[in-house]
Amino acid sequence: MAPQLIVKDQMEINASKASVWEVLIDPEFIRQWDDIPENYTGGHLQAGSTINWEGYSKMTVVHFSPEEQLSLKLFLPQVKLDPEDYNVRYSYTLSEKNGQTLLRFEIGDFSSLPNGKDYYDASLEWVETAKSKIKSLAEKR
Repeated sequence: MAPQLIVKDQMEINASKASVWEVLIDPEFIRQWDDIPENYTGGHLQAGSTINWEGYSKMTVVHFSPEEQLSLKLFLPQVKLDPEDYNVRYSYTLSEKNGQTLLRFEIGDFSSLPNGKDYYDASLEWVETAKSKIKSLAEKR
């Protein structure tokens, strides 16, 4: 069995949980810290929302607990595995710490994917950029 390939990170944000949450679920904010299709018209993320990059990937909100946790499951149509054979999620968990919001990231597990290490490495790089953008956006609200 391959070792798990899960990116875990966290940061403190000098903003309320409500402000950070809005940055995570509002497409206008998401566009500033992540890639989202230009034709996305689904509005604010909610349980069951789907973001579809035609032919490349699809993310579906599978856990939605306002101001607590957001989790999206990744589907990759080009991967030669049934979706049940891999479980890649992008999870964001919020809590309060010393008057600030603690945002935890957990992305993966990429170990069952072909080239899973490449996805893992790209996610390590992505989370560093996303963290600073999310922090800046939430603190400016």
